[in-house]
Amino acid sequence: MIYEAFLAGFWASLGSTLGKLSGTESVVGNSYAIWVLLLTVMVVVNTWGCRHYLRSLDAAANSVAPTVVSAATSYILSGLIGIFLFDEGASVTWWAGAMLIILGLALVARPRNKPKDA
Repeated sequence: MIYEAFLAGFWASLGSTLGKLSGTESVVGNSYAIWVLLLTVMVVVNTWGCRHYLRSLDAAANSVAPTVVSAATSYILSGLIGIFLFDEGASVTWWAGAMLIILGLALVARPRNKPKDA
């Protein structure tokens, strides 16, 4: 379940990256073919992410864990892609928020020990 939710977040962040690249003039230039190609691949990648998200929902006992895992993965990876690929800045506040998201992800994804009935 967690693996599928992680992949859903990964594909979502890749899809958003392709969407941003399709609007970047230095990548697309005046070529409609490159623009259409990037948008088409973005749609395919996002569809693939939805597939993994639905598979994670199917495997989970509730919808909270897959939603948190995929959203957190997407947020963190999109931020890292923005920093390293697009030269966007990240403040200390962003890094602190990213660490809190990872901490929350660890709390939500951990296995539960059910108490035994006496």
